[in-house]
Amino acid sequence: MPRYRFSDFIVSTRQRLLIHNGQQLPLIPRYLDLLIFLLERRRDAVHRREIFDRVWSDVIVSDSALSQAIRILRRTLGDDPREPRFIRTVSRHGYQFTWPDVVEEPDEDPSEAIPAEVPAIASERTRQQVAALLTAVTTAATRASAVAALAGASAGVAGGLLLSVAPGNTAPLAIVPVLALMGAGAGAVGGLGVGAGLAAAESSSRLRNMAGLAIGAAAGGATAGMAVQWLMRWSLAAMFGLALPVEGGVEGLVIGTAAGVGYGSVRRLRAAVRSSLRGAAVVAAVCAAAALALTWAGRPLVGGTVHLIAREARGAQISLTPLGRLVGEPGFGPVSQALIAACEGGVFGFAVGAAFLRRRSHEDLTDPSSTAQDLPGR
Repeated sequence: MPRYRFSDFIVSTRQRLLIHNGQQLPLIPRYLDLLIFLLERRRDAVHRREIFDRVWSDVIVSDSALSQAIRILRRTLGDDPREPRFIRTVSRHGYQFTWPDVVEEPDEDPSEAIPAEVPAIASERTRQQVAALLTAVTTAATRASAVAALAGASAGVAGGLLLSVAPGNTAPLAIVPVLALMGAGAGAVGGLGVGAGLAAAESSSRLRNMAGLAIGAAAGGATAGMAVQWLMRWSLAAMFGLALPVEGGVEGLVIGTAAGVGYGSVRRLRAAVRSSLRGAAVVAAVCAAAALALTWAGRPLVGGTVHLIAREARGAQISLTPLGRLVGEPGFGPVSQALIAACEGGVFGFAVGAAFLRRRSHEDLTDPSSTAQDLPGR
């Protein structure tokens, strides 16, 4: 395996280290892969498509992921994007490593061994890696929560409007914002839990596969579901004196697992899916199927829970019975329950899939070091 020397830096491909004047510099593995790839192809201006296929072959990401990686590499190497010494931006194409005197040599010579990490450097490296992991998980979970909240609110508005025109409905039009708020809340909590689980699994080299993604999303979904379950039961008992068997943990576990399986499938079929919207549709289909399975097992989602509360609460006007009449049922029967549940699962899955497959780093918009030449069109 080769070792690269340039300026005051050494890149060891065997030990996977970046060294500057004898000291190790912390760099997350994917960014080190990018640096090594640019060094390997230093005689060429490498097209960004080749970079995505080599460095991000296992996941669909946007241009912002590459811009972020280039910016971090430049910052680590002390490079100036306006007058680059190491990494040049090739407009509408990609990037090239431009340092003229790169020495490539075998990475096996014991006389040129890389200095051992001193405890202080190792500690700082670990701290930065943990901080980067927490930032990545928080950012992804927040994004998924926001997108799922918006999707849930939209579904609530659509459901409220549909309910207001259903035969036999007595609920006022004011029911629309109520359902929108409920949908937004459920989407936000579910998106936060599932998003955090997916992001944590995706950040781990051992869990970055379909099984790992499913486990992470399932854990996050179950946690969010149990939190909602406890909050709903406590609220209903405290405010209305209702002791209803409101569930959430199992539902969150199943929907989270479905989201992880769907997202993992899209990552595995990256070349075939191509479009992030198509990928989100795949996640939506898997989550919709999981929601149908829950309904058939007698475990309702948000719509079914709303109907249960309305049926038990005196004077409630949010009963979903009129929706059943739209599909020819005398009440909120199995067909209408299945349709509502499939829509809920599909909307949630699409939101989570879209949030992860069309990820855009907030830093790309707020970091002053980001320049126009850092953001090539894809």
